[in-house]
Amino acid sequence: MLEPLLEDEVLRQSIDQSILLGALVVARLVPMVQLVPYMGGEAVPQTVKMGLAFALAILVYPAIWMQGGAAVLPDDTFGIALLVTKEVFVGATLGFVCALSFEAIRMAGQIIDNSAGLTQATTMVPQLPDRISPTSNFLYQLAIVVFFAIGGHRIFLWALTRSFDLIPPHTFIDTGEGLAELALVILRLTGDAIALGALMAFPVIAAIMLTNLFLALVNKSAPQINVFFLGMPLKAVLASAIVLLSLEVVLAAMIDRSLADLEVLMGLMEILGN
Repeated sequence: MLEPLLEDEVLRQSIDQSILLGALVVARLVPMVQLVPYMGGEAVPQTVKMGLAFALAILVYPAIWMQGGAAVLPDDTFGIALLVTKEVFVGATLGFVCALSFEAIRMAGQIIDNSAGLTQATTMVPQLPDRISPTSNFLYQLAIVVFFAIGGHRIFLWALTRSFDLIPPHTFIDTGEGLAELALVILRLTGDAIALGALMAFPVIAAIMLTNLFLALVNKSAPQINVFFLGMPLKAVLASAIVLLSLEVVLAAMIDRSLADLEVLMGLMEILGN
C-alpha cells in the first residue's frame, strides 16, 4: 500500500529533507545538553540527555521547517558533513559559553577548599565520574537550583530557539573575520569566568592568610603549642562561616554573570550568522 507513495520522487525527496533537517537540529542540541549544567551536564545519564535533546528538537522543528531551509539542503555527502560539523560547532560554542559561570563558581569552591586544607575531604559523587570537594559541590549544585528558581532556564530556551533564526541549519557560518572575532569573545569570556571564580574565593583566601599569620605569631611566641593541628579545624570552620556569610553575594555575582553570558550569546550568533 505504501509502495506507490514511496515511488513518488517528490515525496521521497521531501522525506529525506525532513530527516536531514531533523538530524541537523539534533546535532546542534546534543552538545548544548551535554555542556550546559542546568540542561543535563555530567550528572545526568546519557540516555536522559539524548532524550532531552530529541524532545527539544521536536518542539523547535515545526518553526525551523517553516523557514523553508529543507528545500535547499545539499544532496552530496561532503555538503551534509559540513553542515553537521557546523551545527555541532555552534551547539558546542553556545553550550560552552552558558557553562562558564557555573564552572567559575565550582572553581571558587575548589580554591576555597584548597585554602582551608579540605582537599582530603573530597567525596565521590555517584552521578559524576570524579571526586569533588564539598564546598565546590555545594556551591555548584546550589547555583543550578537558584538559576532554575529565578527562571534563567526560560531565557536560555528563548536564546536556543532564537539561535535557529540567526543561524539556520541550512546555512554556513562566516569563517573569515567573524570566526576570529568569535575566538576573541570566547577568550574574553573565559578570562572573565576565571577572574570571577578567583574574586568569589578571595574573602576566604584573605581570611585564611590572616589566620596563618596569626598562627605563625602564636607558634613564635609559644612554640609548645602545636599550631598545625590547631589550625586545621580553625581554618575549616572559618572558611565555612565566610562562605555562608557571603553566599548571597557570591550567588548574585554568578547569576548576573550567567545572564550576561546569555545576552552575549545573541552577539555570538550574529557573528556566526554573518
